[in-house]
Amino acid sequence: MLSVLITIGILLLLLSQISLKDLSTLLKNADPLWTLLGALGYLLTIFFRALRYKWLIHSKKIPVPDLFRISVFYNFSLMVLPSKLGELSYPYFLNRLCGMNMTEGFASLIASRVYDLFTILVIFLLGSIGFQSLFKINVFVVILLVALLFGLTFFALFYMSDLLKFFSNALGKISHRIGGKKNKPFQWTQRKMNEMAEDFYAIKARRTYLPVTVTSLVAWMTAFWMFYALMKGFGVSLTFSKVIFGSTVAIVANALPISGLGNWGILEAGWTAGFLLVGLSKVEAITTGFGVHIIVFMTGAAASLICWGTLNLHRHKQHSPSPNLSNSGPQLGEGLSFNRKDWIKPSG
Repeated sequence: MLSVLITIGILLLLLSQISLKDLSTLLKNADPLWTLLGALGYLLTIFFRALRYKWLIHSKKIPVPDLFRISVFYNFSLMVLPSKLGELSYPYFLNRLCGMNMTEGFASLIASRVYDLFTILVIFLLGSIGFQSLFKINVFVVILLVALLFGLTFFALFYMSDLLKFFSNALGKISHRIGGKKNKPFQWTQRKMNEMAEDFYAIKARRTYLPVTVTSLVAWMTAFWMFYALMKGFGVSLTFSKVIFGSTVAIVANALPISGLGNWGILEAGWTAGFLLVGLSKVEAITTGFGVHIIVFMTGAAASLICWGTLNLHRHKQHSPSPNLSNSGPQLGEGLSFNRKDWIKPSG
């Protein structure tokens, strides 16, 4: 209920600044070709993120089409579930559809989020150099912040397993002191932390830093292309660099730990702030924020529906009975017995 109230409050505040007729006109007059290119950018973003998960998962080889379906479901869940619960859908779908251990799903998700956070903050800091008149940021400060981000990312990826082991041991000591039935939650948490620590160690041992970094960067570039194409479709002419900067502000705002319904309201508020900074009017910033979010939501819903249909079709084929061979003569092995010597060719 709190998530719903926060979302409704932000949406009402933004909608009070514009006319619904402006939003309706924006969506009706959107250029179909640019809208289609924007939808294609969304699907490419999902594809490269699925490819990244393939490099992060260590226990089994999951086909890219299955990871693509899971990524589609995961991204759509982020738009509809409250209080950041959409994050839990990724390890859930990995477990249900691929038999993946939940802790490995969490480990690969956290690792991917570390790469995402690092990439988007570096892009934001580098992009802010072009807008020094707004932030008055010295180039040396930007370089220092980027170096700090490199250090934090290095620590997160290389020492996460050690950090989890440390907390696990601390929980073990607490549960030992408590004793009895009350320590069962501590023991369960300690066991899961140990498992996740092993998963992080396995991710580090694979040394897939370069492909994961490249796919993360390409995924964000296709996402920015999606925003650029949709803005062009709405008839808003902005340079690609301005679109990157304005949408990055929205993405950073969406990453804040604010409990809303999906990312509705929070994304629009960040979008409005970002594109006000690059020169759009208040009405344009708010209406394009809603317009982009609505089209992305519709694209995600359609992709989820198609993926769900193909998943059910794939399962139906897997569980369909084999052809009836009862009338086609004896079955393989029926009435026959083989001995190992029967397969040995006599000498000469």
